[in-house]
Amino acid sequence: MPLLSVRMRASLGGKHVSGAERIVSRDRLEETVSELIRRPREFDEMVITVETLMEVETLDRPLPVRSHTFTTVAEAREFALGTLVESGVPERLAREAIRLLEKGPSPSGGVMRGAVVMDVETGRRLEPDRERGVRTVRIDWEDREKIREEMVKRGFTDRTVDALLIATKNVICGAVAEICWSDDPDYTTGYVASPKLGYVRISPLKERGDPLGGRVYFIKGGDLERFLECVERRAFIVRGSPSFSS
Repeated sequence: MPLLSVRMRASLGGKHVSGAERIVSRDRLEETVSELIRRPREFDEMVITVETLMEVETLDRPLPVRSHTFTTVAEAREFALGTLVESGVPERLAREAIRLLEKGPSPSGGVMRGAVVMDVETGRRLEPDRERGVRTVRIDWEDREKIREEMVKRGFTDRTVDALLIATKNVICGAVAEICWSDDPDYTTGYVASPKLGYVRISPLKERGDPLGGRVYFIKGGDLERFLECVERRAFIVRGSPSFSS
């Protein structure tokens, strides 16, 4: 029986406030939609998309996870910078990515729905629509509740459960590295991810109350078409639990 991709996007006053995705069997559709529509605290528009997936690939494990906490945002961002450089991003472009997230990556200086895609060799922005950005979708855990319980016991949040999936898919699809922190003013933790270093959770990457954030994906420019097709169209289920280290 084909699986379904169930996606929710909610906005308030034209600004995105919540999004989530599940990949489920048809007999779980109703309970899944009921779960997703309860996620946003406040909204004036919500879109639920249900799509039949004709092919779903399986990944054995997500990226390994490690965490680092710092006293100040400046220290955390300097560590994120070094992590990007160690992952293969030139320092100049790593600094530019941090600057973009700091000021808001859309051309108007605000938040984008999706991610910036940057050529890791030239720094040129590659996303086809700079207001929309690129969204990584069609990925979920085989046993989400089990993974969630494991991660919550270790002090992680639901955000990390979802962000680890996105970062894992980006790496599978060819990302050299990624940096992300949320546009939620109350959530200050972010991450750098790469094939070399895994999922590196970093806190605090911004001050509490700051409404800006987003994602930057670094790829090789010649891989753009394949990368976009992979992150936006191919579907994956992740079976195993992440490994953790400090």
